[in-house]
Amino acid sequence: MQIKKFYGDNIQEVMNTIKKELGDKAVILHTKKVKKGKLFGIIKKEQIEVLAALENETSNDYAIKPKANIQIEEHYEPKQHFAKDDITSLKKEINELKSYLRTISNKVTINFDDETNIKEELKDVYNKLRSKGVSSHFIESMLSEIDISDNKNTSLESKIEKYVINKFSSYTHKFQNKINIFIGPTGVGKTTTLAKLASESVLINDKKIAFLTLDTYRIGAVDQLKVYAEILNCPIEVVYDIQDIKVSLERLKNRDLIFVDTAGRSHKNKRQMQELKDMLNEINNKDIYLVINANWNIDDIKDIIKEYSFVEDYKIIVTKLDETSRFGIILDILSVTNKSIAYTTFGQNVPDDIEHFDISKYINELLKG
Repeated sequence: MQIKKFYGDNIQEVMNTIKKELGDKAVILHTKKVKKGKLFGIIKKEQIEVLAALENETSNDYAIKPKANIQIEEHYEPKQHFAKDDITSLKKEINELKSYLRTISNKVTINFDDETNIKEELKDVYNKLRSKGVSSHFIESMLSEIDISDNKNTSLESKIEKYVINKFSSYTHKFQNKINIFIGPTGVGKTTTLAKLASESVLINDKKIAFLTLDTYRIGAVDQLKVYAEILNCPIEVVYDIQDIKVSLERLKNRDLIFVDTAGRSHKNKRQMQELKDMLNEINNKDIYLVINANWNIDDIKDIIKEYSFVEDYKIIVTKLDETSRFGIILDILSVTNKSIAYTTFGQNVPDDIEHFDISKYINELLKG
């Protein structure tokens, strides 16, 4: 009995090859989908794998004598002799496999008749996303989950847009808790972002707000927030000791919203991260916003996310989009954090230069030109 694996883009192609090499009497032992090689140098290509066999009619027994160049699955250990019942059982199983093969042949959708067009569209989309800062890892992972075989009726970009919208949920732009805390490394723009959202709450939503700051390390940080408090005609509490947080919050209990500014902390400084953890434990019923700079690379973002892993529930604000043209990093941020992006900022103007993050609007903009 000869046994051999055959590969092709679809069932019909594989069956034609089997018939050509082994003839009409070949039987199918196994079939499955596999990813083999790379598709246009970008992503592994899904193919159909079929394990076929041909009985040697001139043999008096059923000994399997494979040729040296025929590959056999390592786990396949055929017996030297089969009992009559075994042969009947094997034939029954083969017939069942044939029936199954006919069933799935109608379900296989991969068709590369128009391979040239698919290749060019893949390259164009891949290069476009890479040029805008999306990592190759994310692109390859995404394309492996999208049916890219037939783009005649639906373009690849439309499929990507649908995939991203379905994968990443949009944040409901609404403060769910009274206390809103802004955390993140030094220099990401926490105070300015906080002031923008506070101003929107007062000027547009007519809320009574208050500021509470724990950023007493940075020179001028308290004075900066006091200026915003004066402009918005709202109280501000400056906390120098974690133990005083609850007292300050009690004094602000009649306000609709409280915006809490924290000191920028190096995610590599264990002591500072422990201080932040202790502070967060002192406050109940809070929303937390992790502020991330759009100019960071994905490896730095992964390090930061790891160090902030003690914060279980938070939303993300991506700042300084005006300082980069590679805003595709947002897709990687969504992927590695598995959190929602609430806002993006693109300038220093208060209360302007901030907007609610809309995943549909974002992916549409990303795929342009």
